[in-house]
Amino acid sequence: MTTAALQDLFHPENRCFGCGPSNPDGLHLKSYEADGGYVAEWTPEERYAGPPGVVNGGMVAVPMDCHGTWAAMHAFSADRGGEPVGAVTAGYSVRLVKPMPIGQRVTLRAEVTERTERKAKVHVTASIAGDTLATFDGTFVVVESFEHDGADEAPTRG
Repeated sequence: MTTAALQDLFHPENRCFGCGPSNPDGLHLKSYEADGGYVAEWTPEERYAGPPGVVNGGMVAVPMDCHGTWAAMHAFSADRGGEPVGAVTAGYSVRLVKPMPIGQRVTLRAEVTERTERKAKVHVTASIAGDTLATFDGTFVVVESFEHDGADEAPTRG
């Protein structure tokens, strides 16, 4: 397992709501390489509630998407000799298996299941004590540059 979070190693100025170290209002998800895959933990707060005591379904997806993105970026980086590589989500699906309780530590496990030079598929599970609460399957693509001058065009996609 890596001792430093991938977010801190590769993009510490990131302001992403789910995983950005520099977003004061974000979740501050931290992803680590471990056991041939990637692991992160998250404890949902009351402010992310849907039904009483349960996380809103959309909020279940946020940390899973971020964790999947970091798994893909790390895999792309490994393919390029450790050079930092940006990626964005091209699409995903989430299956909500059981309600995710507020205030309990959730473990996210990600595995890159397919990849080419510019596209990766990642599977993520969210669980508490080995009990699966949600699954996520996402597709991620390399982004050549996150630099953006603020004009109307989006960052360059692969």
